[in-house]
Amino acid sequence: MEFELSVKMNYDQLTDSEKEMVKFMMNRPQDVINMNIVELGKAMLSSKSSVLRLAKKLGYHGFSDLKYVIRESMTISNQEPSDLTQLLKQDLDWVFRYVEQTNFQPFLQKLKDARMVFLYATGFSQNNFTKEFSKDLMLAKRANMVISGETNLSMSSSILLEEDLILFTSLSGETPGIKDTVRMLKIKNIPIATITRFGSNFLSDNADFSFFYEATPLPSKEYNQSIHSLIGLEVILDVIARKYREFILFDE
Repeated sequence: MEFELSVKMNYDQLTDSEKEMVKFMMNRPQDVINMNIVELGKAMLSSKSSVLRLAKKLGYHGFSDLKYVIRESMTISNQEPSDLTQLLKQDLDWVFRYVEQTNFQPFLQKLKDARMVFLYATGFSQNNFTKEFSKDLMLAKRANMVISGETNLSMSSSILLEEDLILFTSLSGETPGIKDTVRMLKIKNIPIATITRFGSNFLSDNADFSFFYEATPLPSKEYNQSIHSLIGLEVILDVIARKYREFILFDE
């Protein structure tokens, strides 16, 4: 997987010193490629073993694997977007690059085999996109049920079985009101899938299948809190729906 994608997905799990090492690698990729592991450790005021631990935390087999990925990543443009339309394109580029490097097959198999598929969205926009996904699954003859509201989720959790599947769609993956229910589902061994913004979060940490999308904050003068476009969520849900249709039509 591309270096920047790996960093996005694992950044919150890194120590402060590892985050500084990642910053060095992103700012000086050519130096990383030219150095051996001992030289790189010294350049980052660290050690060979620390570099290896970081590589493995980011999902690579070792230092050589990390260097190869960084070398490949240097060919990908990383220009800052000049306007909001360009920002949209950048977010969508991240999503499709992620899709190309993700194995959906185990999840698609579970989606097909589940006794019942339950869907839960943590916000208004998430709910709209999840309902569209529900319709796409229905058209593919995959029965499913959308659960609305934290209370209904809590009540429904008591009837879910290990043969079922529940998919959560969220931005942050940190909605406080559903955490106890998610913990209970985990205790009951209910298969959990999540789709959240890139990065470690409560939902993805407790999921059997976790998928991600990009959602860069948009500038605003009227609101104190960040505003995000969730077009990436809509795209990743559509990708999964299309891949499921391909799976049941051509992969069996």
